[in-house]
Amino acid sequence: MFKGLIVIDNDAIDYSLDLMEVVQQLAGTEEVSIYGLGINLTKKMIGPDIMINVNDPRIAYKDSRVVATIVEQVHKKYQFDSIIFLATDFGRMVAPRVAMRLKVGLVADITDIQVDKRGKKLVRPAFSGNIMASIVCESSPIMASVHPNVFHLNYFNQDTEQEVFVIKEMVAPSMEVLEIHEMNTTGSDIREAEVLVSAGGGFSEPIEQLQRLAEALAGSISVSKSVVDQKKASREIQVGQSGKTVSPNLYIALGIYGSTQHIEGLKNIKDIISVNTDLGAPMNYLASIVVHGDAAEFVRKLTTKIEG
Repeated sequence: MFKGLIVIDNDAIDYSLDLMEVVQQLAGTEEVSIYGLGINLTKKMIGPDIMINVNDPRIAYKDSRVVATIVEQVHKKYQFDSIIFLATDFGRMVAPRVAMRLKVGLVADITDIQVDKRGKKLVRPAFSGNIMASIVCESSPIMASVHPNVFHLNYFNQDTEQEVFVIKEMVAPSMEVLEIHEMNTTGSDIREAEVLVSAGGGFSEPIEQLQRLAEALAGSISVSKSVVDQKKASREIQVGQSGKTVSPNLYIALGIYGSTQHIEGLKNIKDIISVNTDLGAPMNYLASIVVHGDAAEFVRKLTTKIEG
């Protein structure tokens, strides 16, 4: 029996449940039992085979030191074969602490899983996204973090068994919450968009020039890493291995070269239109339609045509 634990991020519950697919793939042909760990959840969770609930008012909001202690205690009781985190700010703070306590390795930002006679391999980009590395995990438990929207849930248990876990030893909180303020975000999350108009380093105009086209297509604007590095756009709308993983029906890539780092942020996209002056750009080989030309001119002409 392969036992896997997914750690629920309270601010990204749906994406956290997708981590069940990671455990399912790691199990391979073995029988699998999936556990979820929720800390101070406000609603009953279903999906995993067993949901472990920890409710304690002493736990500060996302205190990574305290949460790491809880995960460690839960693992000592159940002895998991894998522990999987979401690669959010929360997961990135907790996962390394847990790995250090359990004296095992941690594979960050995985994008694929391969199980064969050589063992269980976790795949992630390496060398700034120029190659994909397959890492064989020989220590137990296997620990990894995964970007939201990379894996998608295929296994779902409607009859989740609920268990209450009582903390044996509560470490002193390492932070105190004084106030909580909701972030002001402009627009919707690009991970939810059906259409994305995405600019890369080859798009010469200000990113704001894409707004009319995005609105005409009922879509959103996104960018590549190079645009963020040039401080022309926020990382909140960055697509790629160090940004967000997106799955729109239509992805319009404007002046995007298409490095491995960027392509790793594209999952289950139905159609890609690539506009580029470089016919040899890797993005062109993924595209349904390739337009050889200037991306800014393409945007102006397509916007005019649609608004017509």
